[in-house]
Amino acid sequence: MALTTETELKLAVAARDLARISRLPWLRAMRRAPARTRYLTSLYHDTHDGRLWGRGVTVRVRAKGAGDWVQTVKAGGQGSDGVFSRVEWEDAIAEPVPDLDRPRAAGLEAALAGVDEKALRPRFATEIRRTEVRLSDGSWTILMALDRGTVTGDGRDEPIHEVELELVEGTAGDLYRLGLRIAEAVPVRMEVRSKAARGHDLVVGASSPTPVKGRPPALRPDMTVAGSFQAIAAGCLSQMIGNVRPLWECRDGEAVHQMRVAMRRLRSAMTTFGPVVAGPELEAVKTDLRWLMGILGPARDADVFLTEILSPVRACFPGDRGLESLSGLFAARRDARFDAAVAAMADPRLARLLLRVGAWIEDGDWLAAPDRPIRDGPVLDFARTTLQRRWRKVAKPARRFQRLSEAKRHRLRIQVKKVRYTAEFFVSLFARKPAKRFLSGLSDLQDDLGALNDVAVAGGVLHNTLAEQRAGDDVAAAAERAWAAGLVTGWHRRDAAERMDHAARSLERVRRAAGYWA
Repeated sequence: MALTTETELKLAVAARDLARISRLPWLRAMRRAPARTRYLTSLYHDTHDGRLWGRGVTVRVRAKGAGDWVQTVKAGGQGSDGVFSRVEWEDAIAEPVPDLDRPRAAGLEAALAGVDEKALRPRFATEIRRTEVRLSDGSWTILMALDRGTVTGDGRDEPIHEVELELVEGTAGDLYRLGLRIAEAVPVRMEVRSKAARGHDLVVGASSPTPVKGRPPALRPDMTVAGSFQAIAAGCLSQMIGNVRPLWECRDGEAVHQMRVAMRRLRSAMTTFGPVVAGPELEAVKTDLRWLMGILGPARDADVFLTEILSPVRACFPGDRGLESLSGLFAARRDARFDAAVAAMADPRLARLLLRVGAWIEDGDWLAAPDRPIRDGPVLDFARTTLQRRWRKVAKPARRFQRLSEAKRHRLRIQVKKVRYTAEFFVSLFARKPAKRFLSGLSDLQDDLGALNDVAVAGGVLHNTLAEQRAGDDVAAAAERAWAAGLVTGWHRRDAAERMDHAARSLERVRRAAGYWA
C-alpha cells in the first residue's frame, strides 16, 4: 500500500458528552453514511530503548476481527498546533507481528533504518470502543470518530474519551471549524497527545510537562506574504497550546510567561501583516485574546514581583520581618491570580479560542478579501520594508536614550519588543550571522529595559499594596512593611545606573547590526 498523509484534530471530552455529540441535530444532518461502532484492540511496538519513538515513528498492530490484523506505521508531527499531520502506511498482515519490510519498500526506509523487526516488542496497548461516521457539508468531508476506552502500559492505565476528526477532503481550516462548532455545543479541550504519546508516557513514566518556547518559522524567500503569515501565526498558536498542560497541571510560572509571549507574538504578527489580515474575524480573535491576556497578565505580574523584585532582597536580608510580611502578601496575591489562570486553562472558552484562531489562520475571511495584491506577493520584499519601518521607530528615540524619561523609555521598550518579534519572524530569510547579532543585541536590550521598567513600577505597586493593608494593620506591622518597601525600592534603584549603562551598550550593538535586511 502507498504512503498517505493523515491530517486530524483531537478533542478531549467528558465521557458523558460523547453521546451528546452524536445526537447534535446539525451534526446528524451532515452524515453521509450510517454510524458504525467497532471495538479496537491495538498493540504498539518499539525497541526496548524506544528507538522508533525517538524518531517520531509509531508501529501499531490492530485486531480487526477474528484472525484479521492491520499494521499501521506513522511518522511525523504530534499535533503541536492542534492538528496532527503525519505520513501513514497501513495494510493487512497475516500475524500479529510487525513486518517492517513492506513499509520500508513503500518509502519509509529512513524512518525505519537500522531497526530490526525482531527487536520490536509490545510496549503498550489500547482498548477502544469507536463510533465512526462520515460527515460532509458539500465542500469538505471529515471522518468523525467518538472514542472511549483505555491505554495501558507498564501496569498503569489512563482513560480515553475523545473526538477524532480526520480530514478526507478539504483543508485544516475545515477541521478547526467543525471542532469549533462541536466546542460551542459541548465542553471540550484540545488534545495534542496522540494515543501513542499517552501510552509512551505511561511506559517511560514521563515527567511533568514543561513550558514551551517559540521557534522562528522556517520561511523561504519564494513564499507568499499570506503563506508566511500562516506559518508565523501557526507557530504562535503552537506555543500557546503547548503551554496549556504545564500551566494547568503544574501551575508553572514560566508557562504563564510563555503563553503570554505567544499571544504577544501573535498580536505583533497581526499588526505586522495588518493590511493583509484585516477583517471581522480578526476582531473576534482579538476579543478572545484580550480575555485570556486579562487573566494571565496579572498572574505574570505577581509572579515577577515576587521572584524578581522581592526575592533578591530577601536573600540579602534573611529573616527580616517586614520583608517576610511583604512576601506573604504578594505570595497570597500570586496564588489567587494563578488560581484564575489555572481555571482559564479548564474553561471551555479556551478551547473555542484556540480553535477559532486555528480556523482563522488556515482559511479566515482575510484570504478571500478582494483588493489585497500584497497578500500573494513575495515575502522577501515585504520583510525588508517591514523591518526597516520597525527599526526606524527604535532608532529615533535611541539617539537620545540617556535623556529619555521613564515613560518614553517604556515606549521604547515596547518598540524594541516589536522589532525583535519581527526580526524573529523573518530571520530565516536573511544571512544567519548578522541576523543573529541583531537579535542577540535586541534580547539583551529588552532584558535591560524590562528590568528598568520593573524598578520604575515597583514603587507604585508597593505603595498601593501598603495602602490597601494599612486599615487592618497595627502600628508596628505597618512600620515594618513600610521600612521593607523602602528597602526594596532602594535596593533595586541602586542597580538602575548600571542597568542603564548596560542598556546603552546593548543599544550600540543593535545599531551596528541593524540594516542587514537591506
